[in-house]
Amino acid sequence: MSAKPSHLPFSIDRLHTLASELRSQSPEWADRLEHVKTEHELRDLVCELFNLSHTLISHEESPPTVHTLPTRIATFIRDNLHQGMSLKVLANFLGYSEKYCSDLFARIMGEPFSTYLRRYRVERGSTLLRSSGQTLAEIAASLGFSDQFAFSHFFKRATGQSPLELRMLHIRRHARQEHRSLRYSPSNNSV
Repeated sequence: MSAKPSHLPFSIDRLHTLASELRSQSPEWADRLEHVKTEHELRDLVCELFNLSHTLISHEESPPTVHTLPTRIATFIRDNLHQGMSLKVLANFLGYSEKYCSDLFARIMGEPFSTYLRRYRVERGSTLLRSSGQTLAEIAASLGFSDQFAFSHFFKRATGQSPLELRMLHIRRHARQEHRSLRYSPSNNSV
């Protein structure tokens, strides 16, 4: 909102004042207000805020649950990863444009969406490979990959080892630890 469009019936200064007041209550709404470019966008935003305030007032009896935007985003990605996650899907969920969502994501999550998604898939995949009895195909599906081959290719490029290599390495380590604990257990008199 750098220039004052002639069709807006209020001043840019007033919008900035509203945005700064709103920022203390809800930074993401303030960001959206500051990025309004047309009267139509402003009307849509005001309608959303009105609907939100009406919903909050009607649910005043129940204690509010605090859901920060980063928490909402992380939860949405975790819960919907199996359906195939993309910036477009996240932007639709949040009600933002892809460009705005991309900028907002990087600012509040500390890394770009693609980096976050790649890291999350590697971490979650590694955990599932080490601790679950799921097949490679099941793990791939739960992480939103079309098949186990796409997952294997992704995982090997990201970590330098295939999913099966990681799983076998974990199994061998676990077996060695178990063997050591059996060999040196106090109940074993042959030590």
